[in-house]
Amino acid sequence: MWADDGEARARFAAETKASLAVLDAELQGHGTRFFGGDDIGFVDLAACTLAHWLGVLEEVAGVRIVADGEYPALRWWAEEYTSHEVVRRSLPDRDQLVAFFAGNQGGTGPWSTQRCSRQ
Repeated sequence: MWADDGEARARFAAETKASLAVLDAELQGHGTRFFGGDDIGFVDLAACTLAHWLGVLEEVAGVRIVADGEYPALRWWAEEYTSHEVVRRSLPDRDQLVAFFAGNQGGTGPWSTQRCSRQ
C-alpha cells in the first residue's frame, strides 16, 4: 500500500480485490455468522486484519481498496466479528492505529497482527 510505483499499487489493489471476492463468495455460500459456523474460528482470527485494520491502512496510505457496496457478505461478517465481545476487547483503538501507522508507514510495533488473536 505504501509503494511509490503506481503500477505496484495497482497490482496490489487488484490482488487484494481478487482475494476479497473469494472471501465474500465463501461467506455467501455458508449462511453462517462466521467463516467456521456460528462461533469464531481460526479463519476468522486470520481474517481479523480485514475487519479492523483495512480501513485504517486505507486511510493512512491514501488508497481505497474497498468501495462502498462492494463485498456485502464480507462487510456484514466484519461488523459481526468486530462487535463480538471477546474480539472487541482485544482490538486496539482505531484512532491509535491511525496515529501509529501515520507515523511509521508500515513499521512494526505494539500493534502487530498478532494482537488480534490475544484474549
